Amino acid sequence: MNKRLITLLLASGIAVLFVTTALYAGTIVKDTITIESPGYTHRKKGPPKYKLVEFSHKKHATDYKISCGQCHHDKNGKALDLKPGDDVQTCDQCHNKFKKDKKNKKDIMVLENAMHKNCIDCHKAFNKTQGDPKGRKGPAPVSCNKCHIKNKK
Repeated sequence: MNKRLITLLLASGIAVLFVTTALYAGTIVKDTITIESPGYTHRKKGPPKYKLVEFSHKKHATDYKISCGQCHHDKNGKALDLKPGDDVQTCDQCHNKFKKDKKNKKDIMVLENAMHKNCIDCHKAFNKTQGDPKGRKGPAPVSCNKCHIKNKK
């Protein structure tokens, strides 16, 4: 065999190995996720008023036993049947609008609206199971300042 053919076969084999590894690798999720998206531009004047929101993925999945599908869903809002390690898209891959429309302020395709609705609705529902009829004062945070912490000046 000539050297060119061997080199081509070797390069093809390595490429197949990388693709196969990538397909089976899945998504590795950090225990705590900083909620940020490149779709939002950073402030140009002065430091931001609030720290980026920290979400404890491990606590929600392990301690609270919340299934992946309660947050991760398909385009119709149906829960996905996911297991740890499965490939998962980040919220901003589908909820990819970053400015609210004045005519449709609650547009669920706006990332901020989707995240607030998902988190707050779940927290309110949990608080109701804990005896709070309105779901606002239970152990799961619902008010803005519980997740959005002001930066010190």
